[in-house]
Amino acid sequence: MAEIAVPTREEIVALLQAVLDGNTSRTAAAEWASEVQEEIEELDTDAVDPEMWHLLRLSASLDVMSGENYLHDEATIRDWIEGRG
Repeated sequence: MAEIAVPTREEIVALLQAVLDGNTSRTAAAEWASEVQEEIEELDTDAVDPEMWHLLRLSASLDVMSGENYLHDEATIRDWIEGRG
């Protein structure tokens, strides 16, 4: 796996906003977040911004379905963005 830079909170918020705006798919965002999360888990996670880590973990579940709907609706994603700090 190629080395991935640890994202900032702002970068993850931008990703979430891109999903809301339709500029990136939930699947692409979740795959990226999962890959980054896996890479970060190999690092010293005590050095990682906990708020960024929380947003990243949430982002990794953007494409999870609950029945015919996404587990996390657009209002939930907006709440994540607004509650980031």
